Amino acid sequence: MTSLLARRLLRGVLVVWAAVSLVFLLAHGAGDPAVSMLGARATPERVQEFNVAHGLDAPLHVQYARFWGGVLTGDLGTSWRDEQPVARVLGTRLPRTMLLGGMALVFEVIIGLGIGTLAALRRNGPLDTLVMAIAFLGISAPTFLTGLVFLQIFAFRLGWFPVGGYGVDALDHVRHAMLPALTLAIVGAATYARIMRSEMIETLRQDYVRTARAKGLSPIHVVRHAFRNALLPIVTLLGLSTPLLVSGAVITETIYGWPGVGRLAVESISSGDVPILLGVVLVASIAVQLGNLGADLAVARLDPRIRLDGGSR
Repeated sequence: MTSLLARRLLRGVLVVWAAVSLVFLLAHGAGDPAVSMLGARATPERVQEFNVAHGLDAPLHVQYARFWGGVLTGDLGTSWRDEQPVARVLGTRLPRTMLLGGMALVFEVIIGLGIGTLAALRRNGPLDTLVMAIAFLGISAPTFLTGLVFLQIFAFRLGWFPVGGYGVDALDHVRHAMLPALTLAIVGAATYARIMRSEMIETLRQDYVRTARAKGLSPIHVVRHAFRNALLPIVTLLGLSTPLLVSGAVITETIYGWPGVGRLAVESISSGDVPILLGVVLVASIAVQLGNLGADLAVARLDPRIRLDGGSR
């Protein structure tokens, strides 16, 4: 377990470093960051003043070393737009995105596993056809389109959920997060449903299931055992859900005006606020790697046939 954990952590650190470094080089090498921030009409004197104030007059490799030196000491820099510490801005926005992502993950697992199991138990029937058709639409539809449709139906026409915003207290936050979380969960739920259906059908064909039925075990007990054995690929998929949730949050938070990290990323790109953008990429990269690491450890825990040192069966 220790060897597996060390390898995964090292790989995660390298991926985070590569992702953030790439964004750093693109942000600083594809033009003058000061002009992007101040606008094309900024005077040369104002641009020079901005560069000196934010250390942009130093060579690129010096700026790069300063950035990573700050990251290692917990200093992510200062926002060029708001003059606020990047860590403080992220600390405000991150819990909101975690609430949204957490609710979306719960929704997609419950919905996906539920309808996927029902479809397997009613294989080739009308319910199976309907569920698979819905799953196909869920996977095919872009997140922004799903969000706009949900807004039109559930917010504007039915009035079940707020149109957007964040709310004023804990319960209000959850109420405002319901619709964007459902939007964010659709693709994942559809994917879970398709995989769960396949795994359940395959599991229900196994000899031990037939033996259990022959011995008179109740259908509920049979399904419960088959459900547990069909969960292994779902756990692997959970780790892959993290990048989808992170990328989906950028679109969903923008559509619903949810003040999280995804919307912050869009704002930083449009305003040219490079320190905020780098902070968002850093946090998102770490979240993705932690999600993958958690999935790897969970799979190793659930399936003893997977050798922890080799990571294979």
